[in-house]
Amino acid sequence: MTDPLATDGVTAAPVAAHPAQRAQIRLPAALSFLAGVTDVTSWLLLGGLFSAHITGNLVVLAADTVTHTAPHLAAVLALPIFIVTTVGATAVARRFATRHDRTRRILLGTQALLLVAAAVLSFAGRASADPDAPLGVIIGMCAVCAMASQNAYLHLVPAKAPSTAVMTGNLVAATIAAADLLATWGKSPTAWTRWHDSWPLLAGFIGGCLVGAAASSLLGDHAAVVPAVLAIVVFSATAFRSPTAAID
Repeated sequence: MTDPLATDGVTAAPVAAHPAQRAQIRLPAALSFLAGVTDVTSWLLLGGLFSAHITGNLVVLAADTVTHTAPHLAAVLALPIFIVTTVGATAVARRFATRHDRTRRILLGTQALLLVAAAVLSFAGRASADPDAPLGVIIGMCAVCAMASQNAYLHLVPAKAPSTAVMTGNLVAATIAAADLLATWGKSPTAWTRWHDSWPLLAGFIGGCLVGAAASSLLGDHAAVVPAVLAIVVFSATAFRSPTAAID
């Protein structure tokens, strides 16, 4: 087999993403965008709660412990709630093991319903004024459960599970791909494949973070409407696609 990073003059020319490859990355990129919006809005409005980057809450809790700061209730609950939701999502996926289209509809539909619930609750009061009050905690847990449903779907249904919430791995993959492309003058098909697989996820999440920050600034507590609308759009666009057209 020819080394894909070889530069012997016969290596393939730069390749564009194949239509099938673009189709496979569209949904993860959209989910990355949604995760970025959800994570930033919850962090800005709910006392620093990471709803998508769940392990970030562990860092915050560790810092609070060292500094003798009382932790936010939502941050304490985020990990166990995320785990319980993932267990439930796993049970659903195992129930419909041969029906990936149905599993996709259930899990992405659950994500949309939970974010809609968070948006509706955001009009019941100013959760940001007291994130530890019941309203703020419930809104935060709706967002956490929504992100658990998203991540469970990506690990249970597609053949390859892309990361739509934690961008460290995607950043490493994109950087290595870029370095290999530079080293081979853009002639490595393997590097192009890694690049096409990683940069849309990075771009989606970063774009989502920017939109989430802008929404929080403009809409305040009602910024929860933005991820709700996006989740509905994603669900509507994918709910009735054929299994072969989805990423599973």
